[in-house]
Amino acid sequence: MRDFSQPARATGPGVVADGPAGAATVLVIDPAGEALHDEIPATWRALADQMRIVWLRVPAAPSWQSTVDKVLSMHRDDTRTVIDVVTSGPIAADVLDLVRGHSDLVRSVLLVDPECDVDPSAARVIVRSHDAPDDRIEAPLPLGHPDVVSGVVKALNERTA
Repeated sequence: MRDFSQPARATGPGVVADGPAGAATVLVIDPAGEALHDEIPATWRALADQMRIVWLRVPAAPSWQSTVDKVLSMHRDDTRTVIDVVTSGPIAADVLDLVRGHSDLVRSVLLVDPECDVDPSAARVIVRSHDAPDDRIEAPLPLGHPDVVSGVVKALNERTA
């Protein structure tokens, strides 16, 4: 399991966003703290043409649970808002608990290498690392990884089809 406690991960913004306001939103809750430089990872930028991407960097946002709750609560009365949540590894169970209180607003929860059991009615695992000699990246796979972006796109396309 990768170590997310490096001090550099806690620097930079707690939240970065890209994409049109009012569009369907993907809320990425990142335990690794990618997106250090005030913009979403390059692998996600093409998606920002069609959807809003809000990237919450957990190491830089110590009160990330209240931030997620606040973001979701802000949209509670907007019936046009569609939110999909993406997270990974060690915080998957916490995110599932948070989202349960906003089930009317969150369309789906997409997980990468979750460290908890997943009820298919509550969330969908879109990517799992395989523990093999050719696996060059320890779990959980970084949320900026192209396989994660591909899994998100595939899951969202299946939801809207």
